[in-house]
Amino acid sequence: MLPPGQVPLADSLMNITDFDVTQREALLDLLVLTMYVDGNLASVEETRVKELLLVMGLNTDFDRNRQFDASVTRVRQHSLSPDAARACASRLARNFPTREHRQEVYAILNDLTALDGSVSVEEQKYLATLREAFQM
Repeated sequence: MLPPGQVPLADSLMNITDFDVTQREALLDLLVLTMYVDGNLASVEETRVKELLLVMGLNTDFDRNRQFDASVTRVRQHSLSPDAARACASRLARNFPTREHRQEVYAILNDLTALDGSVSVEEQKYLATLREAFQM
């Protein structure tokens, strides 16, 4: 049973196993950056990211934690200011050339922002930057 407010991981998620290594890394970095953007690191968000890592084929806790930690290292510096976070997100968004991928990645990120029960003003601005970067 899921904790209150947690949305189940959709069975209809795109097949992110079809992403190349660069796209998987970009998706993970966007997920981690999204977690940090409001300054409120909710455990439900980290759980969702680790579920997505499992979907990506990282089957052991060790592998999931290693990839998660590497992503935190890559993006943490960009989470220190809203402008830096939005610039990093815009750069990472370029890794998704197809409209279908951009829409699905945006949906995943949008869902992640709502998992803690609210979408902050900073998260709204960040999502607006992503919509622009994804040409939505």
